[in-house]
Amino acid sequence: MRKIKLTRANKSILLKALAPYYYQEREFGHSTQEVGKLILKIDSLPADKRASFSAEEIHLMRITINRLRNERLSKGQYTDAADDMLLKLF
Repeated sequence: MRKIKLTRANKSILLKALAPYYYQEREFGHSTQEVGKLILKIDSLPADKRASFSAEEIHLMRITINRLRNERLSKGQYTDAADDMLLKLF
């Protein structure tokens, strides 16, 4: 377990990154239980508090945030918030 402090902006970025992944996995018929639990966990956490995450949860967050960042880069959009969140996860 690793503790990470989540600001309001980082919570928002995580939820924006995880939601499309959840729906994509659901569309393919894959299990969405772990992603769904992580979304609910992040959503229920108060901002600016430290929360513990497992290695699997952190791995899932890294993958989905990196996808969101790459999507934004391909569209020429601003990525500093996603970059900041990725740095917190390393």
